Amino acid sequence: MKHSRPLVAISSCLLGERVRYDGDHKRDPYITAVLSQQLDWKPVCPEMGAGMGAPRPPIQLVGDAGHPRAVRVSDPDFDVTDALSGYARAMARELAGVSGYIFKSRSPSCALDDAKLFDTHGNEKGYASGLFARLVRDSFPALPVIDDLRLQDPDARRQFLEAVFRSWSGDERTD
Repeated sequence: MKHSRPLVAISSCLLGERVRYDGDHKRDPYITAVLSQQLDWKPVCPEMGAGMGAPRPPIQLVGDAGHPRAVRVSDPDFDVTDALSGYARAMARELAGVSGYIFKSRSPSCALDDAKLFDTHGNEKGYASGLFARLVRDSFPALPVIDDLRLQDPDARRQFLEAVFRSWSGDERTD
């Protein structure tokens, strides 16, 4: 499929896909009504891609902020870190053609830096990047990224969109 506009990866739930742990979505009206007129989307849900399904038991980040693990809230011995990391590695080739990425804030897989981090006893101890978002950013350090909360800030949104259009060559891309 050829794209005459920038192709931007996006957390699927922000487009209204019912992929969240509770079987719901986080459809963002600005994204779907306004940005959809300027950008083409590559929807991505790491939890679904890693085979977790929806609905599913929620996960949380545990341990060190620099190298957290993703585990089920109800069963901390059920660790999905390797599944999410494997999906991120598998997606690297597909994401090589995108001009930006809009992540879901506060998500243990997609947050840029505001996913709650817990200790092994379930006590909140700070914040961290979501596992999938961290791996995408490590793989594509020049890729323009933003989350749904920062997208609400007009200056941050403008800077992100300018970076997306700069990174997009304007040539038609083939998926």
